[in-house]
Amino acid sequence: MDSEIRGRLLLASPDLGDPNFHRTVVFIIEHTVMGALGVVLNRPTPHAVSETVPGWEGIAAAPGVVFSGGPVEGRRILGLGRGKPC
Repeated sequence: MDSEIRGRLLLASPDLGDPNFHRTVVFIIEHTVMGALGVVLNRPTPHAVSETVPGWEGIAAAPGVVFSGGPVEGRRILGLGRGKPC
């Protein structure tokens, strides 16, 4: 597998029929022989971060809502962040 796609955006083709990926923009976090991990960046939900992940509301960027998509297992929450350079 090509680990060089880590950190890149994957844009779904408009004719992709899979409803999980239809018209999505996915940020690839990891890509190995074991599989891939990414998060969908363009599917906001109506759920505020404060009601879903208590304690994160002070660090969530606008719009302050949870986005749906990735990881595929639906009972997990994954947050993306940006730290200060060392």
